[in-house]
Amino acid sequence: MMEKVQTRPKWALNEFDKSIITATYFGFMPIASPRISEEDIELTRFCGEHPHYDAAEKAAVVRYYLEQNLASLPHPLALVYKRKKPPGYSLHFIGAPSGIAEATLIRAALSMLGEVGYEHLRVDINCVGDRDSMGVYERELGNFVKKFGTNLSERVKQELKEDIFNLFRLEEEEAIQLRSMAPSSVSFLSTQSRLYFKEVLEYLEALDIEFRLASELVGEKNHASHTIFAIKSTGQNAESVGEETLAVGYRYSRLGRRLGLRKEVPMAGINIFTPIGRSFEKKIYKQLPRPKFYLVQLGREAKIKTLSLIELLRLNRIPVHHFLGKDKLTVQLSNAENLRVSYLIIIGQKEALDGTATVRNVATRAQDTIPLGELPQYLKHIALCLLVFQIAAIGIS
Repeated sequence: MMEKVQTRPKWALNEFDKSIITATYFGFMPIASPRISEEDIELTRFCGEHPHYDAAEKAAVVRYYLEQNLASLPHPLALVYKRKKPPGYSLHFIGAPSGIAEATLIRAALSMLGEVGYEHLRVDINCVGDRDSMGVYERELGNFVKKFGTNLSERVKQELKEDIFNLFRLEEEEAIQLRSMAPSSVSFLSTQSRLYFKEVLEYLEALDIEFRLASELVGEKNHASHTIFAIKSTGQNAESVGEETLAVGYRYSRLGRRLGLRKEVPMAGINIFTPIGRSFEKKIYKQLPRPKFYLVQLGREAKIKTLSLIELLRLNRIPVHHFLGKDKLTVQLSNAENLRVSYLIIIGQKEALDGTATVRNVATRAQDTIPLGELPQYLKHIALCLLVFQIAAIGIS
């Protein structure tokens, strides 16, 4: 019998650009762009058409997830691909119900935009909560419009009748004035949704990311939920005038059940649009960076430090393996063992509070505690020693 030839899975890409490589530092796995089928469009027709809340594309991601059996891979699962229409990039974080999903998506997107040259970026963010919270808010918003919107034009009234959330999308002056007085969705969050949103905001604060609470971000009521966020250029760049929306993200977990998943899987994504007058680097790379270290984190404070550290290491071109969505030490250590790394970088609660990291030699168990600011140079020295050792070993053989 002929032996089966192992073929690479369809989602395993062979070519990468600089933006894709930037995303991989944060654990995003490059995949081929999911094709939006007629079935995807038909199944999400009830979601309407909104340029920033593309339900058909999210449906294509869910279908891709099913067809490629990505559910069999360790979760949380982070994916990145290049978008064709409109051009840009899309990042997805699947299987994480906590705020680490939004934090990772936002941090990675900011880094990708930073590589294009943007320096003055702000995150606009809001929360509409779970389905129950959205239902309560929709009713309250409807009551508000009935009470204060009696003098609206017939066209605006018809738009609000079709979808009350159109109040936040219409550009007529009467709609703009009315929504300035409208209640915020945050006021109607369930206890669980409120705690969830609080966690996301704490991540942004700890990461020193500039953000603004934006009640006008309400998403698309039939498939978007929980946190809605947008990354904007604040117009402080020399060549920019005014604000420019560069990326929009939200949770879309509710689509999964409609498209064949047996249970609702936490799914969040962000689309990055090609900036006006700019383009992402087109140079193609044949290989991804090969990490020599595995970053282990223990506890919520450590996760926050880890995200900041990954960005610091990325700026110094030091890739690391990590499993950011996982809390259990045994899972992370098992993953590190399978990857056969020579060194572990460990950030626990003590290290997070002290602003340090413990670097451990897997073979000898020897370890050093290094201030985070000094870690890049320390790791570069280790990497150089490993390279010299490998060259010497080749010479001896």
